[in-house]
Amino acid sequence: MIINSDANDIVYTAAVSGVNANFLKPSLEAMGITEEMWKNTKKIDFGKDLSAAEAEAKAWKTIWSAGHGVTSINDCPSVQELVEKLKSEFVSSIRKQSELLDRF
Repeated sequence: MIINSDANDIVYTAAVSGVNANFLKPSLEAMGITEEMWKNTKKIDFGKDLSAAEAEAKAWKTIWSAGHGVTSINDCPSVQELVEKLKSEFVSSIRKQSELLDRF
């Protein structure tokens, strides 16, 4: 779902827990949370409503939260591949910075 999502799939709503947060539209729709429900502005009184907190904990298992960075996720590499990529990008950036500094 994350790989197939972009910024247009981010929904800012309090419909899941009573607290506004960003969620992925496909996961909301899969759980039957409609666009009309996204407009819910009811707030939870965390001092009184423990059952709502329990329901929220269950919601995080099936409803995905994500920010606009989801747009830059387009693959699902292994941990080893990701670490190697990050290391390579880091070393490349340091080299470029060094080359720029050598000009001065």
